[in-house]
Amino acid sequence: MSTVILSTADMLARELKILINTGALRDGDRLVERDLASQFSVSRIPLREAIQKLEREGLVDVYRNRGAVVRTLTASDVDEIYPLRALLEGDAIFHSVQNMDAETLTRAELVHKLLGSATESTLQGQYNREFHELLYRRCKNQRLLKMITELREQVERYEHLQHRLLSETAKFQDEHALILKACLEDDPAAARDRTVEHILSAGQVLKSYIANR
Repeated sequence: MSTVILSTADMLARELKILINTGALRDGDRLVERDLASQFSVSRIPLREAIQKLEREGLVDVYRNRGAVVRTLTASDVDEIYPLRALLEGDAIFHSVQNMDAETLTRAELVHKLLGSATESTLQGQYNREFHELLYRRCKNQRLLKMITELREQVERYEHLQHRLLSETAKFQDEHALILKACLEDDPAAARDRTVEHILSAGQVLKSYIANR
């Protein structure tokens, strides 16, 4: 069994990501190095490395005279992120279905049912991620899965805080059912098509929220 040892910077990046995703750090909030170093009892060097990591992942912007701030997602960002997500996730499930086993399908069916009955936003987000990850993971391309995760994390805080993509949009469960049906029928092309439609639909919901916030 392999053990992954995270650097201090990686652990700090993970903690900052949690603060962003839960809304403790909001759009436009400054990441003040002095305050954060004191909060986490670390020096500024690993903290700067962590902030640089979040900048590369698209979660923060760094300005010369202002420092680092939590990135504000725009409609233009959604127009870039969601078509990429649709392309990558469609490809992932297309190849995954060709290697799908009965255990994965059974677990996906269970998670789909749990998501349908969940009423608490944290559980909804957890089950939604697990549903997709289960159906993608047998694509046998770890780089592809990593790219999908990084793109999802750029918008995860909006999905978590606003609940728009889950609790207020029941039709997404119907879309999940169509994706699952294609997987159960061992139809990679249909699974890809239904996934692309689902991701683009989610993008439109989020874009509408951004336009009206």
